[in-house]
Amino acid sequence: MARSMMKNLSQALAFPTARRDPESGYTLHGRWFDDPYAWLERLDTVESQAWIAAQEAVTHAVLRAVHGRETLRAAVDRSARYARLSPPIPAGPHGREFLWQADASDDKLKLMLRRGKDAPLETVLDPNTWASNEALVFAVPSPDGRRVAFGKAIGGTQSAVIHVLDVDTGRVLPDRPRGTSHTSLAWRPDASGFFYAACPEPGEVPEEDAEHWNAIYEHRLGSGVPARRLFGDDHEKELWCSVKISECRRFAVLYKWDYVHANVVYLLRLADDALVPVAPVMRSLNQVQVVGDTLLVQTDLDAPRGRLCVASLVAPTEWRTLIPESADTLQTVTGVGGRLYAVYSHAAAHRVRIHAEDGTYLRDLALPALGSVNRNEGEGIVSGISGAWSGGEVWVSFMSYVQPPSVYRYDYATDRLSPYHVPDVGLDASEYVTDQVWYESRDGTRVSMFLIHRKGLPRDGRQAVRLSGYGGFNISVEPRFSALNAAWLKLGGVLAFANVRGGGEYGRAWHESACKTRRQNAFDDYLAAARWLVSAGYTSPSRLASRGNSNGGLLVAVTAMQAPEAFGAVFCRAPTLDMLRFPTFGALNSATVEYGSPEDPVEGAYLSGYSPYHNVRADRRYPVIAFVSALNDRIAPPHDPLKMVARLQAEGTQGGPYFLLPLRDSGHGGGTTLTALIEQDVDELSFYCWALDVAPSTRRL
Repeated sequence: MARSMMKNLSQALAFPTARRDPESGYTLHGRWFDDPYAWLERLDTVESQAWIAAQEAVTHAVLRAVHGRETLRAAVDRSARYARLSPPIPAGPHGREFLWQADASDDKLKLMLRRGKDAPLETVLDPNTWASNEALVFAVPSPDGRRVAFGKAIGGTQSAVIHVLDVDTGRVLPDRPRGTSHTSLAWRPDASGFFYAACPEPGEVPEEDAEHWNAIYEHRLGSGVPARRLFGDDHEKELWCSVKISECRRFAVLYKWDYVHANVVYLLRLADDALVPVAPVMRSLNQVQVVGDTLLVQTDLDAPRGRLCVASLVAPTEWRTLIPESADTLQTVTGVGGRLYAVYSHAAAHRVRIHAEDGTYLRDLALPALGSVNRNEGEGIVSGISGAWSGGEVWVSFMSYVQPPSVYRYDYATDRLSPYHVPDVGLDASEYVTDQVWYESRDGTRVSMFLIHRKGLPRDGRQAVRLSGYGGFNISVEPRFSALNAAWLKLGGVLAFANVRGGGEYGRAWHESACKTRRQNAFDDYLAAARWLVSAGYTSPSRLASRGNSNGGLLVAVTAMQAPEAFGAVFCRAPTLDMLRFPTFGALNSATVEYGSPEDPVEGAYLSGYSPYHNVRADRRYPVIAFVSALNDRIAPPHDPLKMVARLQAEGTQGGPYFLLPLRDSGHGGGTTLTALIEQDVDELSFYCWALDVAPSTRRL
C-alpha cells in the first residue's frame, strides 16, 4: 500500500471514542495525576468489552486488508511449522527415557516415551488433544519413569495446576497439590512425592496478595495429607522460589529470588530434611550444583561478570574461587562427564569454555556460528549444556538469528560437535549476514547492536528496518530465532537488536546502570541506536519500526513519547505503561526492585517523568503505534494498552493512528497453540507492511 494511500485511510478510520472521566485520578506526593480511563482497568464490564471489540474491529479491518497478507502467512507458517526434538531424559530402569517432540503439523509439543534403546516412541502427554486454550507448561517424569507430574494452564502459560499421570495406565491420579500458580517441580529420588513452588490457596491471604508469598511445598503421592510448606519467606511477600534435585539425589537445592537481582540458596538434606545454608544472604545471584562432596557455586558476589567457586559440604558457606571473573559475563556452569562447561556472554553472544574439575582451562567448544546456547526462563538463566556428571554424553542446544533451536552432541575425545536435530525452516542462512556494530549513547557509553540482513544490502537510506530492545531485569538480548524474524528477513527487511543498559549482556554493572532512577540510560541507548541506523545509511525514520515486548514494550513506548520523530512505526506488545500504578497489579509490586517505587518521593517523581500514560503531549506528532494487550496476561497489566490507546486517540491527535490489538485467550507469552502464535505474527507483519510501505507480494519469500 502506498504511503499516500495509508495516510488517506488513516484519516478515514472510525475509532470508537472512550468515555473520559474527568474526576478520576489521585494525588501522589502533593501532585494531582488524572486517570480518566481508569474504568478500562475493569476488563469484564459491558462498557469495556464493547470498547475493546470496537477497537479490535478497526484494527483487524486495516491489518486484514493488507495486500499480500496470505503471502505473509505462508512465510510465517513455513518458518514456524518444523519438527522439534529434545535430548532424551533418562528415567527409570532398562534404558527408559522421555523426550519432547512435535511434528510440523502439531500445534503443541508432546511428551514421548521410549522404553528401551530400540523401542518405538509412545505418546505420554499430547496437549494437541486438549482444548485449544489449554497449555502444557511443564512435565517432569519421576525418577523411576512410572509417573509424570505436569502443569496445565488455561488461556496462557501462567497459573499452571499440577496433575500426576500414571504412565503405564494413562490414568490421571486424584492427587491435587495445594496452592496456586504451580511451578518448578522436582521429584523425591524414591518417587514418593515431589517438591514444587506455589502461591497460597485462595482465602489463605488477602486477595491483593494472591500472587505473593510464594514458597516451596512437598506433596506426597496418595497420602491425602495437604502438602507441607518447606521453604519460603515469612516477612517479604514479593520473593519467589524454585527447586532442583541434585544429581547425587541426596539434596534438594532451594532458591529464594528477589526477581533477578539476587537470591539465597539452601540445601535440603533429604536423609533428614535438614536445611543447609549455602548462600543465606540476599546479596548476589547464585547457581549451585552438587558434585560428590563438593559444591559448585556460580556467583556474581564480588565479581560483577561472574565467577565459579567451590565449597565443601562440610563448610558450604566458605567459598573458594575456582574459575575467576573474566572480561566476558559468566552465565552458567554445568558439570558433565567430569568436566565443567562454562557458558559466557561474549559481546551478547555465547562462548563455551571447557575446564577440568580443578578449574584448569582445557579448550573452547566451537559453536556452529554466532548464536546462543542458554535460554532465559522463570528460574533465571538455564544452561543449554546438559548431561550427567557421571555420564559421557554432552548435549548442546544452539540457535541463531537465522538457525532455529537445534540440538548437537559433543564428543570431548574428538572435539567434535555433531548435529542431532537441526530443523528445516526454509531459510538459507548463507544468504544472510549477522553483523555486530558499536555506537555511542548520549553519555558516551559504547553500546553494541546486532544487524541481520541479506548479503549485499545497499546502504541507501531506504531499507525497512525493525529495531528491538529490552533493557531491564538482567535479561540479555542475544541471537535467537523466531518465525516472525525469518519472515521479515525473507521480505527483505533488516533486523536490529540493541543491547541497551538494563540487560544482562555485560554483567551486574550493566544491568544496574539502568535500574530505578537510572532508567533513562536504557531509553537513551535505544534512541541512539535508532539514530545510528539512520546516520549509517541503513534507513530513514519513516522506514524504521520500533518493536518491544513486555519490559521492551515499555522501552519502545517511552522512546516514542520522548522522540516521536525517530520512528515511523511502533509495535508495543504486552507492556507496562502506567508507571505510577504498576505495583497494584498482581505480583508487579515485586518489580519495584527494578523500577523503583511510586510511593518513594524521589523514585515516584522519576517514574512520573517517563511514564508513557502520563506523558502524552498534544503538541507532538507521534508515529503510528499498535498497542498489543494479552487479555489473560498475569505478568503485565492487560489494561495498560487500553488506557494508553484511549488517551492517545483523545490527546495525541496530531499523530497516529493508534491501534489496539487485543489477544484473546492469550497470556504474556501469546497464544497457547502454534496456530494462534502464527496468526499473531501475521498481524504484526501486516502492521509493518502497512505502516512502512512494504509490499510483500513483490518480494521473494
